[in-house]
Amino acid sequence: EETFKEVYEKIFPMGDASKYAQIVFRAIDRDKTGGITFGDFMDFISIISKGSDQEKILWSFQFFDINQDGKITREEMIKVSESVYELVGSSITQTGNRQYVENVFSSMDRDRDGEVSVQEFVSYCNRTELVSSSLLVLP
Repeated sequence: EETFKEVYEKIFPMGDASKYAQIVFRAIDRDKTGGITFGDFMDFISIISKGSDQEKILWSFQFFDINQDGKITREEMIKVSESVYELVGSSITQTGNRQYVENVFSSMDRDRDGEVSVQEFVSYCNRTELVSSSLLVLP
């Protein structure tokens, strides 16, 4: 996990990489061993570099689903988004950032139950052009 932080700190020297590195690490460490095996890492690289859009969307869902319970809560989406803003030296509290995250969550949560299911996430990603183009630059 520390290695991920060091790598992201070199790429984004103006920001704080700690939260983002932790989230990426946990998303790759699928078995929750506290370490990343060569197989874990190769699966991640394979999906990111050669995976279909659908595979990338499903990996992204797992990335946002921090506690791995099969759904994304508003708090998880805010936490992940906050880590991205901090990584690039910004803040989620800056004007518009928090509201943007809230709007995206509301757009995803079609049944208004306060959680985003895999189906809702996939549906949103498939119908949103900005998301489709962003799949080319996963973590």
